[in-house]
Amino acid sequence: MQVTLFTKHSCQLCDALKYELLDLQAEYGFGFSEHFVDDVQGRSEDEKKHVPYVDMERSDGSTVRFEFPVKQIELRRAIRVEMGR
Repeated sequence: MQVTLFTKHSCQLCDALKYELLDLQAEYGFGFSEHFVDDVQGRSEDEKKHVPYVDMERSDGSTVRFEFPVKQIELRRAIRVEMGR
């Protein structure tokens, strides 16, 4: 499983979610990456407003998106279920 956090610089909500994901990664051992939407040309201002969000690529190849505002309990539950497969 691969989890990708879409974030932006100087974002306290993004940082809080990142640390939550890093704790979960230490517990479950999934892949984790972070992408800064500010650094990508072509991102609309609307996309940047809806940060942070998380994409979770599941073992079956499907992707689940957790959109802003990400509910940490739902994210934690989804990771626990996926890693238990």
